Amino acid sequence: MKQMRNGGRRDTAPRSLSRNILDQEGAAKQSPQAARKVNKEALCHGLSLLQVPSVLSLDIQALYLSGNRLQSILVSPLSFYTALRHLDLSDNEISFLQPGVFQALPYLEHLNLAHNRLAAGMALNSGGLGRLPLVVSLDLSGNSLHGSLVERLLGEAPRLRTLSLAENSLTRLARHTFWGMPAMEQLDLHSNVLMDIEDGAFEALPQLTHLNLSRNSLTCISDFSLQQLQVLDLSCNSIETFQTAPESQAQFQLAWLDLRENKLLHFPDLAMFPRLIYLNVSNNLIQLPTGLPQDSEDLHAPSEGWSASLLSNPSRNASIHPLSQLLNLDLSYNEIELVPAGFLEHLTSLRFLNLSRNCLRSFEARRAGSLPCLVLLDLSHNVLEALELGTKVLGSLKTLLLQDNTLRELPPYTFAGLASLQRLNLQGNQVSPCGGQAEPGPPGCVDFSGIPTLHFLNMAGNSMETLRAGSFLHTPLTELDLSANPGLDVATGALVGLEASLEVLELQGNGLVVLRVDLPCFRRLKRLNLAENRLSHLPAWTRAVSLEVLDLRNNSFSLLPGNAMGGLETSLRRLYLQGNPLSCCGNGWLAAQLHQGRVDVDATQDLICRFGSQEEVSLSLVRPEDCEKGGLKNVNLIIILSFTLVSAIVLTTLATCCFLRRQKLSQQYKA
Repeated sequence: MKQMRNGGRRDTAPRSLSRNILDQEGAAKQSPQAARKVNKEALCHGLSLLQVPSVLSLDIQALYLSGNRLQSILVSPLSFYTALRHLDLSDNEISFLQPGVFQALPYLEHLNLAHNRLAAGMALNSGGLGRLPLVVSLDLSGNSLHGSLVERLLGEAPRLRTLSLAENSLTRLARHTFWGMPAMEQLDLHSNVLMDIEDGAFEALPQLTHLNLSRNSLTCISDFSLQQLQVLDLSCNSIETFQTAPESQAQFQLAWLDLRENKLLHFPDLAMFPRLIYLNVSNNLIQLPTGLPQDSEDLHAPSEGWSASLLSNPSRNASIHPLSQLLNLDLSYNEIELVPAGFLEHLTSLRFLNLSRNCLRSFEARRAGSLPCLVLLDLSHNVLEALELGTKVLGSLKTLLLQDNTLRELPPYTFAGLASLQRLNLQGNQVSPCGGQAEPGPPGCVDFSGIPTLHFLNMAGNSMETLRAGSFLHTPLTELDLSANPGLDVATGALVGLEASLEVLELQGNGLVVLRVDLPCFRRLKRLNLAENRLSHLPAWTRAVSLEVLDLRNNSFSLLPGNAMGGLETSLRRLYLQGNPLSCCGNGWLAAQLHQGRVDVDATQDLICRFGSQEEVSLSLVRPEDCEKGGLKNVNLIIILSFTLVSAIVLTTLATCCFLRRQKLSQQYKA
């Protein structure tokens, strides 16, 4: 019954489609005029074509028809272009493929049918794609295909190396799905709903090196045996366990493994992957055990799912140890409370380690030579209270991220022993810097002086009360962030030693009333942020400097006198002034910048100023004569006040003289 119904539709569908095409033939023949030919490529994408053009050069080798309105692909006129090697039919409405249509293209190597309606068409016919003898890449993504349709669609493709079945509706892979494709190297199955992969589904693919199974519904990977695989993406599934075949003794070639956004409870067993260089297990539920066996000889002994690669005898040669080639390890967004001492011991090649957004309370690396190649260590967004770093550890570390922890009292020379440290982020902790040798800081302070490699330091939001003189002496910082430390007292000389290196200085939100920093001496300073303070005066920039961005928002500035700002005219590009009680008159320098456009002053239409005690107006609307009238009124007022004062003095003097004269006459009369 089903076969008969399918057969009947198969007889009628081509005729109805042909009639539709003939009805549109006039319009369709006009569209190719907009197609372009470059060398031997015909560019016909996005032309609203209803059929494959028949008026193109017969020698074209590539035909791009993506983004049109094609519904069916027939042998004629496609068979006219026998030299085709590359055919792009993606992003159309194709639901019908005439049997043998691609066999008419004897040299076809690349076929793209992504984002069409092949699922609807395969319900009407069972011809599939047929044999593709020379095709090396095939894209069938985004066609709503399910398991049986894929098996019906795929045919023999002995040279196929790349196949995409992404963004379909596959729920299961059968054992024989990929038979007839022995040369396949890359298989993309992401964004399906795969829940089951039958044993042996990939056995017919001995050359497979790249497999993408991300964004499916897999819950378990057991008896993993794809020894030749180099890249495996299992991200965004619901995987709880990942295990290799227990009897396998072969050396796996896997170098790249992505297990992020799953439901792993333990670190996966990776003893069989000595070539692994990239491992991402972020966004899981991993908890590391609190202890490790120190003398275990059994490489395969399980311990709460703990990686067997970390249970080997420490005396073994590190160069043959599993994970010794690992370069990138991402453990962020898990539930790790403690990193056992032995966990990092054999990661001798590791360059990037991300432990952010866990539950870490402490981190230590005290053994000499630990993590010798590590360049970046991210411990941010934990609950770190302790950080213990040895004197000869992390020798290659350039970036250390510690923001948003609870670090308070650290050993004074915690960071001084990091020989290559360039960037240090301590934002959102409770760390206080010590001063120079002449002014030692309180107990628990950290010494940031004498670190010759450090260029970037962020200490925003550390509740610092005092920044002592010489805090960064002999540390050539280029960027320093001291923002969000309300009540911070910046001592005179606190930034001494940075005059020749500092390029970015952030002092926002500290409530500063007076700035005891000789800013004009910082000749390389390019960005200065003084917003959210209570400043009303700036030091005078009398000579040219490098400052490009100056942020003075929400302070107490009424005037920016030209004699103080003149040195900025050649370098300043952006000035932020909103939220200041600016005076409309006396700000000649600022008015000149607004009218001449040399400096980009933020939101000039909303920059408000005041005429004495009068209501506020937009500074951009103030005219010079407005200030002159205001000045004349002030002069008249001064004259009146002066005349009144002089008159009062004269009258007082006359009254005094009269009083003294009368008193003298009275005394003479009595005599």
